[in-house]
Amino acid sequence: MLGKLLGVPILIYLVATLFLPLHLWANLLSGLSLYLFFAFYAILILGCCFFYNASLIFVFLGGNQPWLAAILVGMSSWPIMAYFAYFHNELSRDFNLIDNYKYDIDEFYYLHPEEIVILIIVFILLIYWIWQAVNRCYRNPNATIISKKQSYWFMSCFQVAILIFCFHIIEENSSYIFDELLSILLPINLFIFLLLITFLSSQRQALQDWARYRHLQVNNDETVIVKGLSISLKQDLIWGEKSPPLVAIGINLVITATIWISGILIFNNNQVNEITLPAILTLILSLNLILIYAVIIQLVLLMKVKNPKIWAIGILGSLIALPPIALLLLSITPENSPNIWLFSTFPWLSFPWLSVHNSLAITPMLITIVAHWSVFTLLTLQLTRKIQKLGISDSQKLYQIQS
Repeated sequence: MLGKLLGVPILIYLVATLFLPLHLWANLLSGLSLYLFFAFYAILILGCCFFYNASLIFVFLGGNQPWLAAILVGMSSWPIMAYFAYFHNELSRDFNLIDNYKYDIDEFYYLHPEEIVILIIVFILLIYWIWQAVNRCYRNPNATIISKKQSYWFMSCFQVAILIFCFHIIEENSSYIFDELLSILLPINLFIFLLLITFLSSQRQALQDWARYRHLQVNNDETVIVKGLSISLKQDLIWGEKSPPLVAIGINLVITATIWISGILIFNNNQVNEITLPAILTLILSLNLILIYAVIIQLVLLMKVKNPKIWAIGILGSLIALPPIALLLLSITPENSPNIWLFSTFPWLSFPWLSVHNSLAITPMLITIVAHWSVFTLLTLQLTRKIQKLGISDSQKLYQIQS
């Protein structure tokens, strides 16, 4: 795998090496700090490592469409571009004004070193965890992309890193506070959790084997004092390699909610008392949607259809894209109907208008949360019945038919 990463793009590395002295010379003539030069190449190298490892994961998932890989790269690059668009947009705003050109260039490029350091740390964390997933797939192609235990550590590291990054943003731009913060944070979390659901989801045959032979599994872990005992259902759902991923995804959502609610309460010291509760409820709404998507994906993967992964992508894409498109076609916008947008795929778009009237925002948010949990309960019951039905052996099915 290292040979593929280092050997295949060797011509790109050669061209970059030839341009390196010219770039350094241009940087010195411009009068910009040298740390920007090294920071640029550090982020560039880490970005290449990230996307190269992600391409291996894409192949392990069965992808062989270059156009789809290009779309995924663009989606992955969006959070970084969104950050510069939101918080360093002076260059794009006054780009055509010749008098302000020099000023805007300086403001755009003289970023704080801590911003670059945090961005590099986030890249290193992502590269580390993707490399763990690549190693796991290489050793056991039939296993899930990552284990449940790895997912807990990955989500904790990722959310803490993003939280630290957002702390810096709020210190620098107190006027944005929650509306801009949530508009960047929640789409990133949605994308990360969709990847996590994909990495943890089991195929129909694996779940059938688990449901049918789970009672035969015993704990042979060397760290356990008493070995040979049956693995409890609770322990298997949390840590098991072949068990359904819904409990693990729920635990990752709890980890995310705990970290971000703690962060929001800390932000509460910066004169945002009136919008703290709506911000927490908006976060819960978004995490509820992710949990519903996880159940839907697992239900689709249990269907007896050809290419269930394609079906899962199509159904999930429709659930994400169609509601906001339908609302916009009906001229229902977050500005004039924020309560309706709470039931859409992007409830955080309603936050700037609901947070203005805190007392009016709480009730519709609570109603939406109850509706989400009702849908989730019904879908979970359906998933449980399907798994139980899969666990019935062929002889039991014949016996039921005869009786």
